[in-house]
Amino acid sequence: MNAIVKYKKTKDGGINDATLSDVETAWPEKMWQLRADLLDKSPHLSMEVLKATADKTEVFPESVIFEIMAANPDELKKDELIKYLKEKENPLPPYMINILRQVAYGTTYKTALQNQMAENNRLKTRATNDMIRSILNQEETDYNALRNWLENRGGVMADRQIIQTYLTEGNVDNALALAEIIPQQYQLSNYDMNEHDYYMEMLDLQVDLLQQGRKYDELTSGEVAQLETLAQNSHGTAGAQARSILEQSYGYHFCNCLNISDNQGFKSTAVDPALLNQDYGVILSVEPNPAREWATFNYTLPETESKGVIKISDATGIVVKVFEVVGKQGQYVWDTREVKPGVYFYTFVVNGASITSKLVITK
Repeated sequence: MNAIVKYKKTKDGGINDATLSDVETAWPEKMWQLRADLLDKSPHLSMEVLKATADKTEVFPESVIFEIMAANPDELKKDELIKYLKEKENPLPPYMINILRQVAYGTTYKTALQNQMAENNRLKTRATNDMIRSILNQEETDYNALRNWLENRGGVMADRQIIQTYLTEGNVDNALALAEIIPQQYQLSNYDMNEHDYYMEMLDLQVDLLQQGRKYDELTSGEVAQLETLAQNSHGTAGAQARSILEQSYGYHFCNCLNISDNQGFKSTAVDPALLNQDYGVILSVEPNPAREWATFNYTLPETESKGVIKISDATGIVVKVFEVVGKQGQYVWDTREVKPGVYFYTFVVNGASITSKLVITK
């Protein structure tokens, strides 16, 4: 009898009807308060309350519904709840369903997330790169389409490829405008900022040649010397471009061989490993946008990474929020109730690769 009484007192906080009613009558403005209440009563929420919570998609973002379900593994073990989450009017994404299945039987959230999302992320990344290759292989390149896909891929390297498309079209203004905002957009510092300065020097040279109608084999002695300096000092994009021009047009030779120094391992004198890590597969979106009470960040990481950082800045560039995300794919909900209305910029940084976009907060 004592066990039965104890169970009834813990189930849904001991007041089943009130908890169910609170969920069914909830408004979006009460999301955070209700979320805290439901998590406080977990893992003792009933099937009825969990189903009602799953149906409240106008109140809870998917990540919060997922969070509440994962906090109640006993009910998750029942096929009834998993089936409901899959077949309801607004079902949870398949990757969340798969993770909940594993969470119900003891697998940690992080492990399940990494295992389930690695393949999904790989396919998305491959599809984006396939589209870019397809456009480049066409007889006449559609530069607008190419720029759209490069923007979807995101990151400094993608932006520099976009800049090259502008130069190919002779659009110097757009090329320079995009190049000039890169430091602020990706919050470059130290090594990355030095490499960006080298990149801008190389870009200025390209613009001069374009406007003067000259080719790379028509450089002045001063410009050749400038390339020699870039080739020696830059280990990024500018250095690679300078070495390529000097080798092809002026007979220079640079050793790009792998070198071994004691136990240091293999190193390349031509390409910096930090730039190689700015690879593809970093994806971030936010909803709703504009946001009021909360904003959900949906993220995907490359196969080789398991964590990233999202930085949010106001219109003046002041960072107002920084948080880490883990797992190959997932969501993070940002509480915007105390945030001033206005335009904000969010940057997703993963091992040097970055994506930046805009979020509007209203009240």
